[in-house]
Amino acid sequence: MAGIEEAALDFARRAPGELVASAVEALGAELVDVIVGPCGQPLALGDQPEAPWSCTRCASSHGFRRRGRRPGGRKLNSAVGQVHFGLAQLECLGCQRRFAPMLQVLGVAPHQRRTERLGDLAVALAVEVAYAKAARLLSDLAGVCLSARSIRRQILSVAPDRLGPECLDVPIVLLDGTGVRAGNAKLGVGLHLAIGLVARRRQGGRVAVEARLLGATLGEGWPVMAELLAPVRPGLVIVDGEEELSGMVSELWPNTPVQRCLFHLSAAVQKIACYTDRVPLAGAKALRERFDKMLLGAYRSGAAEASATAYDELIATFERAGAPGAADHLRIARSEAMTFLTHPGAGRLLFGDKGRPELGTGVLERVMREMNRRTDVGVRWSLPGARAILMVKLGRKYRHGQWAPKPESTTPPAVRFTLVA
Repeated sequence: MAGIEEAALDFARRAPGELVASAVEALGAELVDVIVGPCGQPLALGDQPEAPWSCTRCASSHGFRRRGRRPGGRKLNSAVGQVHFGLAQLECLGCQRRFAPMLQVLGVAPHQRRTERLGDLAVALAVEVAYAKAARLLSDLAGVCLSARSIRRQILSVAPDRLGPECLDVPIVLLDGTGVRAGNAKLGVGLHLAIGLVARRRQGGRVAVEARLLGATLGEGWPVMAELLAPVRPGLVIVDGEEELSGMVSELWPNTPVQRCLFHLSAAVQKIACYTDRVPLAGAKALRERFDKMLLGAYRSGAAEASATAYDELIATFERAGAPGAADHLRIARSEAMTFLTHPGAGRLLFGDKGRPELGTGVLERVMREMNRRTDVGVRWSLPGARAILMVKLGRKYRHGQWAPKPESTTPPAVRFTLVA
């Protein structure tokens, strides 16, 4: 049984490429017969129709004669395996240039050895798994022989240095960063991301927001991200409390409301109380629960002034409980913690699905974990290599830039053909 399965798999890997090669040769022979005339019965120069190709020297699309076949044909690695097809040669009667017209009809560039579709398939695998594993998967599943080095070169050839915004009016902007094990620095380099939430819709029993990539940089500071985001017009900005990030937001969008991520704020309260103020873990958890309860009450009441008073009373409670560090953290975050009450319309995409304020950077956190999963492979990346793989992965994930959906062409192709078994 194992031998039969292996034979069937081998056939499945070879057959599509052989079928495509046969179709290409048949199409080429038919086109040459139509334009130049059947073998031994050439059409007169005045009877030849205009060809769907042109001479590679003088660009003429009229006046050709047969010149046999190109020795060795042409081999192309494609998404369906290796395609090896023969090529008829023609001679231009105007400049005596010899060329293979089918390469133009197929859109094959000089010295091209693999198709664009195969390159896209290799990139799609490489952004999810290691280069060597992507090469093995292509070989095992599709019968395509492509080395890990070739896949890496393909990634480097299509990767931009950074990604900038494509939409400018964004209801909510999420900003955050994560570390990537790349470069010579001990702690690696920072991956900075800006995600825009632009719509909200129900999918089955869940409510989901539509996210767009606004900006991505690796190994560059927040000022570079500020330059990218300068034309963006957000309705609300959500940050995690990083001082440099908050400063950039205040300079970039001075009139835009800023909301501190409530999950980060709540977690920081417990962490600072426990590890900085030396409050027992049970006490730190109790303080966090009081903070969460205060937020819930503020959200349900919608009373901004009363909630601000409750916030100040909670700070005093933290100080009396022996957690001055956590109290200072709440005091510093005061101007950003209650933005969901002072500007309730700004966060409308995230309010209310679970009966509590949900303003946070959770969407962005999931993206950063996905990026870390791809790069945390037990080795330290070079900075160009990490930048390339992450920019391509982000671009493909959000269909951004060169990976955006291409508009359908209204111009019919010069040649139509189908594969018939």
